[in-house]
Amino acid sequence: RQTGITSEIFGLALTGLTLTNIVVMALGGAMSRRFAGRHVLLAALPLLSLSLAAMMLAQTVALFVAAMLAHGLVLGVTDLTMNAEGSAVENDLKRPVFTGFHGCVSLGIALFAILSSLLTARFGPGMSALAACLLCALAWFAMFANSPSRPLQTRTERLGTSVVTAPLILMGLIVGLVIACETSAMYWSAKLLDEAAHALAAISGLGVAFYGMCNALVRFPGDALRKRFGDFNLMTASSALAILGFVSLGLSTSFAFGVFSFALVGLGTAIISPCIYNMAAAQIPSNRAAGLSFALLITGAPRAAVPALFGALSGAFSTRSGFVLCAALMLAALALMFVLRKRV
Repeated sequence: RQTGITSEIFGLALTGLTLTNIVVMALGGAMSRRFAGRHVLLAALPLLSLSLAAMMLAQTVALFVAAMLAHGLVLGVTDLTMNAEGSAVENDLKRPVFTGFHGCVSLGIALFAILSSLLTARFGPGMSALAACLLCALAWFAMFANSPSRPLQTRTERLGTSVVTAPLILMGLIVGLVIACETSAMYWSAKLLDEAAHALAAISGLGVAFYGMCNALVRFPGDALRKRFGDFNLMTASSALAILGFVSLGLSTSFAFGVFSFALVGLGTAIISPCIYNMAAAQIPSNRAAGLSFALLITGAPRAAVPALFGALSGAFSTRSGFVLCAALMLAALALMFVLRKRV
């Protein structure tokens, strides 16, 4: 509302953010051979807070899009590095903790999505930007105090040999489709709920809040579930639940049922990306960031195409039509999981 951005332009801006994010992730393997993960994250977090604040304070479409692109660059560095660190921690402990790590992310989403919508409606986006900067500062101090400085991963894995494998390509396509749908759920939820009940803007963060809360409900016991049922069985059941949630979002015009449907999406998508991230990193034990970086590079095609297509559908028809697209994409991801299962 602050910038007057249309659905079509917003979708294209998200595509731009995704592309900048992917460019950085493509360089992740090389970056991990030159800089320790601890140092990368300590440098990235201040830039992350600045780019996010710039995006939230922008008054024009041009400034908003420029800030989104900058945010995508820094977010790509942060996302790749923290996931590689998480995989290394799990390897050090010799027990599954990776989905619990992602559960903490989901709790943060659940709490601060609703807090941000309340703060923004009451005081304006500047207050949410300030809160985000304070949280990034807390994350920086936590990283500084607790993260070890690991040895650089010096072994080179060249494209065309051990990095380019069918399993990593399949993993990249699956997680690309899932992330594209997750991104759609988070970035478009407030608009969908605002269309359903314009007067409830102050609690439009409930869609993402319930999504994040249900993500956490699955992710915290997720490591035990992985151990008991296996990654593939868990991902298959989760995909079916996510498909149901996206179909519900496409069909419903109710604010309350929309919030419930976002909860279903949160339950369904929670376990898939952490499982795939860990599988991808484990494909190249000598340089986990390189395996994860290549898989994340493959995610680029669906992640770049979906936001623009979602925006075009929303502009031509309604926001609900975009969520029907997400249901179809999750079905495609489920089909690829069956193919991957035969390859690993």
